[in-house]
Amino acid sequence: MNALSDDVRLRILEMLTRREEMCAQEIIEHLGLSESTVSRHLSQLAATGFLTERRKEANKCYSLNTDRVVDTVRALTNFLAKQQ
Repeated sequence: MNALSDDVRLRILEMLTRREEMCAQEIIEHLGLSESTVSRHLSQLAATGFLTERRKEANKCYSLNTDRVVDTVRALTNFLAKQQ
């Protein structure tokens, strides 16, 4: 859940719900943040399975791992249901 606790990472996930794939440079330009900042967030999202990563020539491109997102939402929903 730590991967989802940051506004920048949530913005990245939200962007990728609207596009099938985005390369790192596109994400950097869209967010208006430094390359190192965005790279750190992309790495964390990929490491936790929320993004899939592939090389496209010299660029890294990312897409949303919808299975991981659905599993997380389902687990969170179940957790919250038990709290009531």
